[in-house]
Amino acid sequence: MMATGNMESSETMNTLTKNKMLQWMSGAALSASALLLAGCPDGTVDPQVEYDLGFTAGFANDDEYWQGFADSYDTVDAGTIYYSGSEIPFYEDPPYDAGYWDGVWYAYNDGYFVEYDYAFTIGFSEGYDVAYQPGYEDFLENDTHYEYLDGGFTDGYNDGFSEGRVFGAFDYADDRDFDWLDAMLDYRDGTDLEVAGVSTGVDGPVELYEYGVDPADLVGKALSPLRPERDAAVPAIRATGGKAKAETPTLSYRELPGNVQTDFSTRPTTSPRAAATLRVEGNWLSRIEAYRDALEAAATAKSRR
Repeated sequence: MMATGNMESSETMNTLTKNKMLQWMSGAALSASALLLAGCPDGTVDPQVEYDLGFTAGFANDDEYWQGFADSYDTVDAGTIYYSGSEIPFYEDPPYDAGYWDGVWYAYNDGYFVEYDYAFTIGFSEGYDVAYQPGYEDFLENDTHYEYLDGGFTDGYNDGFSEGRVFGAFDYADDRDFDWLDAMLDYRDGTDLEVAGVSTGVDGPVELYEYGVDPADLVGKALSPLRPERDAAVPAIRATGGKAKAETPTLSYRELPGNVQTDFSTRPTTSPRAAATLRVEGNWLSRIEAYRDALEAAATAKSRR
């Protein structure tokens, strides 16, 4: 079963504050000394080097990253959508400004997507938990998936819960050990399952949020053509194929500040989707850290092959 959250475009916060715009304007100031160092022998500046300098400066903007993170975290249920990535300026020239604003756009969208990714992880762990027990068939038959499509916390939680429940039911029925993290990594690698008529992936009810999409424009990725692609598959919850054209950073998981750690240092006894007492170990923060550790371990193993 699936219910769709009501997303009215009129509820979307798309207007930048004056302070935010002033911050962007000051951050985009050209670094003359850096450009001099990037100069060619004939005294000109290589446009690609100029662009790269700007991109590096823009992408390093932690304020934008954590603004994106907060906007996703604050987007809950069918309420206000706080995504403001569509308001970030886009320039083709001069190269430094073009690179700077592209870097800012990626920093903001990395933050927005990472928070959705963490919410998905939390939801997956709890959906897995609830379905890993006798009576999983009845639970799957009566549980409802809520789809919000906005990349916010509630959207990520419900998407993860709905995919995790199928893996939890499968592992219980197959007499496997309780291991939500291993199951989630299998899911993220592309494994799909079907249990009691409920499926994951394209045959299931979940529509994963796509990186960089303005939730207010569900017709398509309105901003994607305006930004250079990454030198890898576009960041996504699940493995995707294809290589991009430009050398831009992969998805950045930045160190969680204290206030964010506090927000995630909670361990509910039940899920909003079920009355059963949760048994999964650790609070939300520890599950996020376990996921991050698994990513780092996988990256290290890959680099040694």
